Order: sequence, then structure tokens, then C-alpha cells
Amino acid sequence: MSTDPFLWYRERDSLSIGDVNRYTIKYTRLDPNKREIFLRLKNKEKAPIRAIHLLNGPFSLYCHVVPFNYDPDNIFIPEDIDSNKEVVFKNEVKPSQAFNVKLNLNSNSLVRSGEEGDLFQWEVDIVSQIITTRKTNILFELMIGDDLSRMKKLNSGTFHTITSMGSKSFITFNPRENVVVDNEQIGQSSNPQLSVVKKSTCDLWSNEPKYPEQPVHLIWLTHGVLSNLTADMLYMKDTLERKCGSENLLVRGYSGNAGRTEKGVKKLGISSAESLVELIQRKKHKIKKISFIAHSLGGLVQLYAIKHILTTRGTTFFEDHDIEPDNLFCVASPLLGILSEMSFLISWFLDLGTLGKTGRDLTLSKTIPSLSNLNVEEDKRSAFKPLLETLPDDPLQTFLGRFNHLTLYANAVNDGIVPLRTGALLYLDYEALGDVTQLQKNKTAKLEHQHDYDHHSLATNTTGDTVAEIPEEKELGAERTTLLERYKQLFSLNLNNEEKKSSLTRREKKFMRISAKGTDYYNLFDDDAEEADEVLSAENEVEASFVSSSSPLSKRSGERPTFYIPPKASAVESAINAILCPIPSREYIMNPESRDFVIFHDKYYQFKNLPKDDHSKRSKLKLLIFNYNNDWKLNKQVKIAKKYHTSDLNWRKILVNLPPDAHNNIIVRRRFPNGYGWGVVDHLCEVFMEGGNPSEETKQEKDQHRIGEGQKIGEGHRIADDSKGNEGELGTNKMKAKI
Repeated sequence: MSTDPFLWYRERDSLSIGDVNRYTIKYTRLDPNKREIFLRLKNKEKAPIRAIHLLNGPFSLYCHVVPFNYDPDNIFIPEDIDSNKEVVFKNEVKPSQAFNVKLNLNSNSLVRSGEEGDLFQWEVDIVSQIITTRKTNILFELMIGDDLSRMKKLNSGTFHTITSMGSKSFITFNPRENVVVDNEQIGQSSNPQLSVVKKSTCDLWSNEPKYPEQPVHLIWLTHGVLSNLTADMLYMKDTLERKCGSENLLVRGYSGNAGRTEKGVKKLGISSAESLVELIQRKKHKIKKISFIAHSLGGLVQLYAIKHILTTRGTTFFEDHDIEPDNLFCVASPLLGILSEMSFLISWFLDLGTLGKTGRDLTLSKTIPSLSNLNVEEDKRSAFKPLLETLPDDPLQTFLGRFNHLTLYANAVNDGIVPLRTGALLYLDYEALGDVTQLQKNKTAKLEHQHDYDHHSLATNTTGDTVAEIPEEKELGAERTTLLERYKQLFSLNLNNEEKKSSLTRREKKFMRISAKGTDYYNLFDDDAEEADEVLSAENEVEASFVSSSSPLSKRSGERPTFYIPPKASAVESAINAILCPIPSREYIMNPESRDFVIFHDKYYQFKNLPKDDHSKRSKLKLLIFNYNNDWKLNKQVKIAKKYHTSDLNWRKILVNLPPDAHNNIIVRRRFPNGYGWGVVDHLCEVFMEGGNPSEETKQEKDQHRIGEGQKIGEGHRIADDSKGNEGELGTNKMKAKI
């Protein structure tokens, strides 16, 4: 390595798109007076390359260093937080930049003490941040030693590279470095007290299940647009394996779509499908169950992959291999496209092919069929339809009914890439959601209020029996009156005009078309199943009459429903947030009690009766001329959404409240910079392990959180206090049905 004793380990490597190197560092201390050693990571790319990083990069690295005893679920206390936080990370180590870390030898990194010395351990992840191309690499150097100042001088030179184009084999080093390097010792420790174990991307994603000889539960992960499997879904994989230890899991996915996400849903889905089929037919492991978890565009890709397998391999492919479909998770996935979610200008650019075929798929553009499709008689009619419109048709629709559990996660706010409606498959109880804009505008007050009692009280639809009602205006006081004033122009309402008060605006009618009642998740598993069925039936009848009445209002009561329509997020703002996103605070990372509960809405939607369409009388000429307006867009989304909502398909819809960048936070693209999404991934693991049924511990936890009359849930909501036989200020739908 070097004749100087201060440098113990030196690693030189390069990472391409999706690549991750994980180092486990172990150091045995023989001298009790030694208090620290040092780690230095340097991006060896030349600084001028930053100017072209948008075309082939970015040529930056992400790195975090975690001591052995750090547990995100427990309070972590650094020895001297002012001088060293001990849990450290850097989101962007840019070309020619370095990341220096002090590794403290203390109780936080201590594995064990013994006669042979004290053993300390850390875990280091180095991740490539390249997102756009598969043809470039990022060169870096990692050093470990006990003299940081001399280590800085040691790698002050640069690699002789040509913008890192090509393979890893061309790496040479600057001879001006005043150290004689033995190439055979690169990546090896020269200090017998230091041990460094390196795992490459392949090592991390080819690990064996806990019990290889026993049947396994295969989890197939799929990444989103401008993303990759091996780096961006790594936290999801690690958490599943860590928290779902009782399951014999085999977590896999297809990495070949990285850097190619503009190729279109069809091509991406076919590639993923062929990889999955190959894994199943290889029969290395006996696969008993299969679950799918996908983020963003991956939700559409995984659905197309399933459909491709059923179409080309037969609808009984999984049955023939004795594989049971278990869970299907779509996390912030644009299942209805983004036609009515983006501005006209952005949709126009996507339609022109800015994001390739994928952009046209998401804007529901008509497809250009191949000759093979036109030769098939049954495909002629649907050959020109948008791909997303035909995707949920059979055989996929029937197969979805075979899954034990269908679950959607969607961002309520702060996601301009996949906004709420398309991420939640359109149908939600918008009346009961309340004013979700307060999650953005009154964030500080929300967090202060949250610490007053347990976090579950904020999860409106997981605490009460059903979704809570919106109070009348007089119950909300002056504050809610001010909010109504704010929405005055949005709804085009004249609140002082009594004649207009009993009629709905065009925008409100549109949202009544997609408003549907859900069922509280926990109450699906009451001991009295017959009573639960009666309640569900009653709720469906109420909902059917609510939405299908010839008058949108209840003419008998003269009351109008209260809608607080979720705001449209900005795609431009989300893109900026992806670059300049707020990073979790030190307190958030080290103290789990300081973290906000992220689940905002958790309900089962059972659609025995969907809202009926309101076919307004409009001339065909008017429709032809103005077919680009929002009504046409909504009609297209409704048509697609209804294919996913049949009597056999019941979806659990979970809405989350995350700060920007919510779209990447929801799956924790990077462990610490996107740490606001930890609660979502933890919740997904709990849902996966529960198998759709809440554990006794979860039920007891839920009951404890409901104690205390009059606890507020957001703006104007209150929990029923069953312990006193009261309904609080407002009774819930299910409780009313029981009465």
C-alpha cells in the first residue's frame, strides 16, 4: 500500500448508473488511548466535467457512514455532537470534491470488548448519482487511516481519464503522487487491526433467502422514470429483509431498464416480464408466493409485465408453477396517466416525445399499432387506443382479483410528478378528506399539535370507525370562514346568494363524480362479520343515493356537500425540490419521537356501487370543438379508473403527508436525504406482514389512540370516544349505520 503507516486501506473504483458499493469496516483497538481514525472519499472526476453533467450525469456520489449501534427506531446520542454527529452523509460529492469523516472509537461504534482488544464497526455506502445514461462511470478513491492531513495530501493528484467514458479497465494514476503504490494491495488492508469487507451491487442484490432450501416469498421490485432498481430501491429491499424477518423473502427486480425509462411502458414491461419468467423457470428456489412493489412509472410497468406474462405464457402461468399472487403495491404510480394533472404546456411537450414513448403513454396519446396487432381481429378496435386505457383489460383485470391484497400509496401533497388523483386511482372520499391544503400551509402548527398526543390521532381514517364527517360551517368558526373565502373564486361561489347556495358548481359536480365512501381498515376485521357486512351494505346504499340523485344536493334537506379539493402540485416545483429538497434535521435522524406520523388516510374502498356518471346534455359539435377541456380529460380518467374498480377488486388506499421532494421521499431513494419517507416504508412492511389483517398489537394500539374525548384530527375533525358511549361532536358513518 504505502511505506507510511498512516494509510491502512486504499480503494480505487468506478460506479455507473445504479451502482452501489457497501463497505463494512471493522477496527480492533489495542491502544486504549486511541480515540479516532479517519475515512476520506474523493470524487476523482475533473471539476470541468460538472458543466456537462446534465447530459451524461450528474457525475456525483452519495455517501453515508453509520456506526454499528445506530438504530433508526431508537434514540441515538453522539458522544460529542458539536464536533462529530457520528451518523453522517453527503448527498452530492461532486467532481474533485472530497468527503472526510472522523470515525470515533466509542460506545456507539463498539461491537464488543475482550482480551484481544475492543472491536468497532461502521457501515459505509457509496452510491452513483448518474440517472440519464448507461455509458459513463464515476471514478472515486476511498482511504482509511489515522492521519487525515497526510491523507489529503496523498490523493491531491487526479486520474488520467477522458470524462470517464468507457469501462473500468482503463484507470491509471498520476505518477506525481508522492507514494509508491502496489497495485496488488489496492482494496486490501495493510493494518492487521483493520478489516474492510466490500459488497458490490451484484453482491447486494444476489443474496440468498434466509432458508434457501425452503419455499420462498418472491418480492419483485420495479423502479420509476429516470430511476433505477439497484440504488434507488435498495432502502426498500434492505427494510423489507430487516423488518419482515419471519418471512423467507427473496427480493429481486429487473435492473436492465435503468437509463432506458423513456422507451415506453410496453417495452419496459416486456423486459421486466421476461426477466421474471426466467427467474421462475430457473427453479433455483421453490417460489410459493409472489408480491409486487413498484414506485412511480414502475406501477404501470409491473402491471404490463404481468399482462405480458398472462398473454404470452398463458393465464394459468402462475398456477402452473404453484405460485400464489399475494400483494400488489403501487407507490405514487400514475395509473391514470397525467393528462389532467399537468399544465397544457408540459403535457404538450411530453406528447411531442420529450420523454420518449413513456411521455406519450402518460399523456394518453393514441398509439400507432404494429402490423402484427392489426392482423389480429380482436385487437383492431383497441389497437389505436392509449396504452393505459387498454392496460387494465383482461386478462389483467381478472388476474388482479387473484391477489390477496391490492394496496395503493399516494402523496396527498407536494408531489407534482404523480399527483393525488392519478396516484390514488381517482376514487376517494373527497368530502371526508378535509382541507388537505392545511398540510402544506399550516405545517408548523400541525407539527406542534402532533406532539401533544400520540401520532396515530392524526391518521383520520385509521383511528375512528370510518371516515369522519366535515363539520358544518357554523362549527368551524371564523378560521374556516376565512378558508371558504379563499376558495370562493375556485368554486365560483357567491356565498351570500341563497338561491345559488343550493346548487353545485361545475367543479364540485366533477368531484362528486369521483367521490366514493371507503371503509375503515381496522373495522373490516371486527369479530361480528355479519354486522360488518350489513354496515358495508348500508354505506354503499347511502353512497349510491348520494351520488346518483338527479339533483347533486339533497333537495329534502337543502344542504350542500363540502369539498376541499386537493391542490394541484407543480411539476416544475417538484423538479426543483428534487434538486433542492429539504433534508431531515439532526433531531429527526437521531430521535424517532421527533418524527411526524406520515399516514394521513388509510381506508379500504369496496366498490359495489360506483358513483354514476352525470351525462350532461351537450352537443356533439361542442364536444368535438372543446374535447381538450378538463371534462374530456376527466371522462378518460373515469373510464380507466372504473376498469380497476370492479366488484372483485377492492383497493386499500393509503395517503401520506410528506414534505418535498415527496415523490422520492415516499420510497426513500437515498437513506438519509429522503429520510422523511422512513415512516411510509415501515408502514408498507407492516401492511405486508399483516397480510391485510391487523395484529392484536395493532388493534390494541388503535384502541389506545382513540381514548380521550374531543381529540382533534386536523381541521374540524374529532375522534369518537367509544369508552364513554359517545360519538364526540360528530358521529362516523359506520357508527350511524349501527344505530
